[in-house]
Amino acid sequence: MPGRRPGPTVARRQLRLKLRRARREANLTQNEVANALDWSASKLLRIENGTSTIAVSDLIALLTQYSGLAPERESLLELARESKSPLLVSRYADVLTPQFSTWLDHEAYADNIRQFEPLIIPGVLQTDEYAAAVVAGLIDRESDDRDPVRIVAARRARIESLIRPSSPKLEFIIDDAAVHRAVGNEDGARGFTLMIDQLRHLKKLNTVGRQASGETIEPDLNPHISVQIVPFLAGAYRAMRGPFEIIELEASGEEDQFMMYHENPEGDVVIREDYGPIEKHIQVFENLKKILPAPTDTNDHIDRVIQRFQ
Repeated sequence: MPGRRPGPTVARRQLRLKLRRARREANLTQNEVANALDWSASKLLRIENGTSTIAVSDLIALLTQYSGLAPERESLLELARESKSPLLVSRYADVLTPQFSTWLDHEAYADNIRQFEPLIIPGVLQTDEYAAAVVAGLIDRESDDRDPVRIVAARRARIESLIRPSSPKLEFIIDDAAVHRAVGNEDGARGFTLMIDQLRHLKKLNTVGRQASGETIEPDLNPHISVQIVPFLAGAYRAMRGPFEIIELEASGEEDQFMMYHENPEGDVVIREDYGPIEKHIQVFENLKKILPAPTDTNDHIDRVIQRFQ
């Protein structure tokens, strides 16, 4: 996406892939390059695996071995500098797991994001009030001492990086159960004000559907957000077993162009090297997307739910 810096984690990824590919194209082994630079082989291994950042001086040394990268020298140096900048999520390290922190830093700079959610409105599409109610309902106060207010603030920072105009393409599929669940009633209250506000917000963020219906999208919103709902009448389907999110990074010809995130009661999991399960989930998502009502139908569906709540 134009106008977006890659972010430190993504910059490190882009840099290591370019360096690894350049070494292979030069028909050099890691030992040969390390010996030529008087490095340990483990140092080069860490750089190519992305487990350590690379100093600008070390990158300049590496470029003497990879003549094919000469035209990209300045852009590679910029990637090296960016890779050492503070992570966007560092200010919320006290409430984010290491896996989710890494995920968020990739997510904000992806080219395309697919997310399926069967039980709650996806985090990117939540209002602050809905997010606070979800956190209050899900967090175990006896074993989890994280500050709920800080968790909601971290969610807000995530949202801001994804719904602005220069953000990636976002595709959401949400089960009808999430749209109908009366979040906000966790304390025994019986009302729908919070949920109605959330559904109206969901309609606003369905920018693909709104544009196709002839609406003008606000200039501060990402115009590439689509929302589709799986109606109750659809019955059972493969994806309903659990939520998942898949991000697609800039095409690199390498194995980790895609990443997938699972969140469950046992903890969150990021899959990035094993493309098999990622491919299966992409197929499930794309097949489901084809048979569902289009984003142009989503807001009418939401209006009917709001009428029932009212």
